[in-house]
Amino acid sequence: MIDAFVEGVRSIVQVCHLVILAPVALTIVAARGRVEAVAGAVGGIVFGGWVFAAGWVTLSDGVLRLSAVLLLAAVVILGAPQLFGRDEIVRHPAGRAGIAFGVGTLVAQWWRPCVGEELGSILTNAPDRQWSQLLPTTGFMLGISLPLVAIGLVYAAWPPDPTTALRLGWVASALTGILGLSVMVGQHGEIVARLFEWSQ
Repeated sequence: MIDAFVEGVRSIVQVCHLVILAPVALTIVAARGRVEAVAGAVGGIVFGGWVFAAGWVTLSDGVLRLSAVLLLAAVVILGAPQLFGRDEIVRHPAGRAGIAFGVGTLVAQWWRPCVGEELGSILTNAPDRQWSQLLPTTGFMLGISLPLVAIGLVYAAWPPDPTTALRLGWVASALTGILGLSVMVGQHGEIVARLFEWSQ
């Protein structure tokens, strides 16, 4: 697990992980960087990474589009209630954690991993030995999730005023919505290709 965590930390700079980290980071910002949103997001990425490595979900075109629809639903739940002054779900810690967990789990299925030695071993062994690969997968996904923890720490150390936090939340919700719409209309491959191209 430790070796996988270290490899995950080292691979943060690889742009291929942005397909996971970007929408989850935006979800955390939309949830005002609260600790339960960060915890839910990281938990979702860990769980989603395990599902991905175990091969339990075949990412067909239909599944990909459905995940994008669910991501858009999360954006609506995070953003729309505030527009109408009814943000009970967003205010409730369990609601924020649950939405962030769902987003993390969903977008982990969009992943096109950059394979290092530890991750390669996980992806090779997990389909046949899911439980034995749970700890290594958890370690790796925690490693690449450190930027999300950093976002939470920044919000905790330097909390923006309510107006700024609201504006950041709306911008993050809009960007997440655009990303979800792009995937829903069949642009996932193009997004991944562009990320790889920009990393060269």
